[in-house]
Amino acid sequence: MGETKAEQVSQFFTVLVWTVLSIAMIIIGSMHIDNCPIEPKIPIYLIVAGAFHLMAFLVFQLKTVSEKLARAIKIVLFLISICWLIAGSVWVFRIYQVNPRRCHDLLYKFAFGILIFKYIFVCIAGAAILCLCFCAGLNMAFSSEIPVRNRFQENV
Repeated sequence: MGETKAEQVSQFFTVLVWTVLSIAMIIIGSMHIDNCPIEPKIPIYLIVAGAFHLMAFLVFQLKTVSEKLARAIKIVLFLISICWLIAGSVWVFRIYQVNPRRCHDLLYKFAFGILIFKYIFVCIAGAAILCLCFCAGLNMAFSSEIPVRNRFQENV
């Protein structure tokens, strides 16, 4: 099943944005590895999360070689990414109220912004999936040859 031109452009820009963000996460985390004494795991969070995002994009290319292997790796990367998102959230949000924070300002604000961006992305993706499921359910309900009135009466 071929993709439309709009889908290809959308996928390209999504991959481009996430790739740029992933590289920025690795660079900023690496540059400030020792600049957050209050929570030294924040730079590590950025480096590992950025590397996982880049690996996930490489796995998409693996799909042409082995569909099953690509699916298994995607599931493992997804589960690790969820756990890493939770860990990063704990490390970053735990020191939000601490004043002075004793963490490099750019490092902390970038990690904070990345986490908020990810949560917004997850919410939008979740809402889109729910809408698609709802629309698919409606389509199935109204595309059958049995009239809706009879279908409900048969279940009673």
